[in-house]
Amino acid sequence: MDAVDTVAELFELGLDTENRARERGMLRFHLSEGLYLYCEVNHHKVPMSGEMVEWGQVMRLKVARIGREQ
Repeated sequence: MDAVDTVAELFELGLDTENRARERGMLRFHLSEGLYLYCEVNHHKVPMSGEMVEWGQVMRLKVARIGREQ
């Protein structure tokens, strides 16, 4: 994650990433069978384009939790 400038670049790397639509600004990264890393946008105001997070403007993520799917 340190190797990219914006979160949008993570999507281009082909990581197993899921944008959690019901949790605005939350991403889920698949680590291993049934185990996930949950990260959220770490900006004072989430960059938005209408109803969508503007991932090309997101430069900081915060680890929210590591665990099983909820």
